[in-house]
Amino acid sequence: MAIIHANENNYDEVVKEGFVIVDLYGENCTPCMMFSKVIEELNYELDFINVVKVNTTQNESIAAKNDVTAVPTILFMKDGEVMDRHIGFMNLEQVKEKIGQYLY
Repeated sequence: MAIIHANENNYDEVVKEGFVIVDLYGENCTPCMMFSKVIEELNYELDFINVVKVNTTQNESIAAKNDVTAVPTILFMKDGEVMDRHIGFMNLEQVKEKIGQYLY
């Protein structure tokens, strides 16, 4: 699994192909920090999944484009299209269940 830190310069490029989880997070956000640990666990179990992390404080245009109203906002994307979104913390099992809906 690759964890890619995206910004306005590379966001469209890194989400345009394949299945991607986008973690739109905020600075000093406790649920966001907790979700980062879930991403680390996911890295061990499903190393073929790419995760794109976007700091919404530094990349407001990406947050606006994705209608982010709260953080964390987690997008499940395939070939640049949002398949599903979740607002708030997700545990590892919830993330794996969502992945299963779109990949298997």
